[in-house]
Amino acid sequence: MENAIKIIESIIEPTIVLFAFAILLVLNSWIFKQLKSTASNGNITKGAISFILTLVGILAFILVLPIDKSLKGQILSFLGIIISAGIALSSTTVLGNLIAGIMNNSMNRFRNGDLIKIGDFHGRVIKKSIFHTEIQLEDSNFITIPNLYIANNPVKLTRKSNTVISTSVSLGYDLSRVTIEETLKDAAIATGLTDPYVYITNLGDFSVIYKIHGFLDDSSKFFSVSSLLNANVMDKLHENNIEIVSPTFMNQRRVDEKNFIPNQVAEKKDSSDEKSPEDLIFDEAIKSEKIEIKKDYLKVIDNKQDALKEKLKDLKDDIGIKKIKSIIKRNEALKEQIKKNIETQIEKNKDSSV
Repeated sequence: MENAIKIIESIIEPTIVLFAFAILLVLNSWIFKQLKSTASNGNITKGAISFILTLVGILAFILVLPIDKSLKGQILSFLGIIISAGIALSSTTVLGNLIAGIMNNSMNRFRNGDLIKIGDFHGRVIKKSIFHTEIQLEDSNFITIPNLYIANNPVKLTRKSNTVISTSVSLGYDLSRVTIEETLKDAAIATGLTDPYVYITNLGDFSVIYKIHGFLDDSSKFFSVSSLLNANVMDKLHENNIEIVSPTFMNQRRVDEKNFIPNQVAEKKDSSDEKSPEDLIFDEAIKSEKIEIKKDYLKVIDNKQDALKEKLKDLKDDIGIKKIKSIIKRNEALKEQIKKNIETQIEKNKDSSV
């Protein structure tokens, strides 16, 4: 009987430690689950905390084991060697990506749905995790980029609105600069860009390089508008009888005053009802961005709720109190509906990606 009591007493502490850390892990998961509607990058912080809790839990469990101190010391030493070796071997990869992920999260450099360019990779963000970031490229395929690579390379973030679209064209010195600039501005306006302006970027031996810029209201159409700008530049120059051909080639050719301009510029079709290429290319990124927008709206509701609750404290009129409580109740119902909608959308995104 005494032996049984001693055995039970000896396993009480390890059991309590395991139970305590299990509760901490569950609590950590629960907290971030509650915050997921307002925290865009909670998975990174959640994963880091879970990793630290697990490591501390293992050490605490070994310390309270009912075994000889020398054996306990050997186990801790062995565990220390394993951890040190793991850190040494993966310090430039796993640990580096972990730290970079936390840094990127704290800096809030970009979010889901944003159009970014990192090195040769250009696309929209789908998911940010503790070790890597997934983006959908302009060819609709997916690529996973380690956070360490992102931390070590400049990230170009395209603005949501009023971003600049530009393209360049080289033309000969025999053409009027004023006429070219006006033609290029007309092309930018025909593309739907606002406040166009032209830079002369280079005076070459045989040609001048003109660069037309314009402001785009909605950057979600970045690639299709860039293509349309190139098309309109070509069409407008041809409409004004301006040749787009190498001056070197012009000086060497043997033709009788022949211009390399199409006889007839194709008429433009009304594409207002057509689906833009970006809607098809960035389907997953668009879904992710919609979730982020809903999370932002939840933040707006939370701010309104806080303001209403503060106002409620100062009210003494029963009718006013009843009215504000009714608004608070409706906002809470709306929050729950949006949260459920977000959860449903996340599950659908997971199923579609499988």
